[in-house]
Amino acid sequence: MTITQSADQAYQQAIAAKAVAAHALYEAELAAHDAHQTHVDEWIKAAYDHLHVAVVRYEAADALVASYTPLSPAA
Repeated sequence: MTITQSADQAYQQAIAAKAVAAHALYEAELAAHDAHQTHVDEWIKAAYDHLHVAVVRYEAADALVASYTPLSPAA
């Protein structure tokens, strides 16, 4: 495996992790909405705690993807 192939594989894994984190964020937002509809404070707090974790994980995955820069062809 070459360095370029390894870097490409790492980038693809980062993209996949970002997609998983985005889906988890979406589900956490739905759960927070549903919990809010119950008017049960404990459920609302738990849902928003879960949403906070999902946001942090998404931001980390997004930052990882952004950290990859395309390799410029040799001049």
